[in-house]
Amino acid sequence: MKKVTIALTTALSLMTPLMATAADEMKLINDGEVRFLTNPIYPPMEFIDPKTGVITGFDVDLGTAIAEKMGKEALWVTTSFAQLQSSLATGRGDVIISGMSDNPKRQESMDFVDYVKSGPVFIVAEGQSSSFKSNADVCGKKVAGSRSSSFGADVVKWSSEYCEAKGLGAITFNGVQDSNAARLGLKQGRYDVVVQGIETIAYQIQSEPGVYHIVDKPILDTDVFGIGVKKDNPALRDAIADSLSELIENGTYAELLKKWGLVHNAVKTVQINGVK
Repeated sequence: MKKVTIALTTALSLMTPLMATAADEMKLINDGEVRFLTNPIYPPMEFIDPKTGVITGFDVDLGTAIAEKMGKEALWVTTSFAQLQSSLATGRGDVIISGMSDNPKRQESMDFVDYVKSGPVFIVAEGQSSSFKSNADVCGKKVAGSRSSSFGADVVKWSSEYCEAKGLGAITFNGVQDSNAARLGLKQGRYDVVVQGIETIAYQIQSEPGVYHIVDKPILDTDVFGIGVKKDNPALRDAIADSLSELIENGTYAELLKKWGLVHNAVKTVQINGVK
C-alpha cells in the first residue's frame, strides 16, 4: 500500500507543472491561425483596396508579420468599430487590431499591446482654411467624429480646458457612425469641423486633393493605439508583445511605418496597458 501511495504522489507531482503549463498556453480559436478583428474603413491603418477588393493597410501588414513570428497564419474578421469589443468577448476573433486607442476604460475588459502613437487633429474643408488658422478658431463650432472612438471625450476635455476656460465658446461634439460619415457631413456642410487621428489625414489629403485642410497640431499627443487581447489570455498577449519587439529590433516595424507614411507614429518600445 505504501508503494501505491508513493507512486500516486509522484504521479501527481509530475502532473502539477504540466497542468500549470497547459493553463498558461495561449488560447486561439484555431490553433494554426490568429484571427484579427478589424474595421477596414480607416486608411492607412486598415481599408479595402478599391482596385483589388482585398483588405490592406499598416495594421494588416503588422498583424500578418506578428502572426508569422508566432508561427501562425493571419485571418481577418471584419466588423463595425462599435462591435469590435463585443466580437472579441464572444469569440469571433482572437485579438483586435483596428486603430483602437488604449485607455483605462477599455483596459477594464481587455489588455493592450501598444504599437503606435496617435493624436486627434481638427480638419476643415479646404475652402474654409482661411477661417481656421489655429485650434482656437474651432472653439464654439460644431465638430463631428466617430462616436465609437475616444475623440468625443478628447474634444470635450480640450474644449473645457482651452475654449471655455478662456471665455470662448464651447465646442459641440456630434458623434457619428465613423470617420467616413464625419467627412461626408463636412463635405455636405453639416459640420464645421471634423476630428480624426493624425495618422489618417495625410492619406485622405493624398486621396482627395484640394478637399481637406489640417487646422493645427493635434490637440493631444498622448493617444496610443493598442492591440486588444482578452484579459484571460495573457500568454497570447505576451506572445504578441514579444513578436512585436522582435519586429522593432530587426527593422521590419520601421519598414512598415515608412511604407504607410507613419514614421512619426513610431513607438520606441512595446508596452502593455501603457496608457494610465
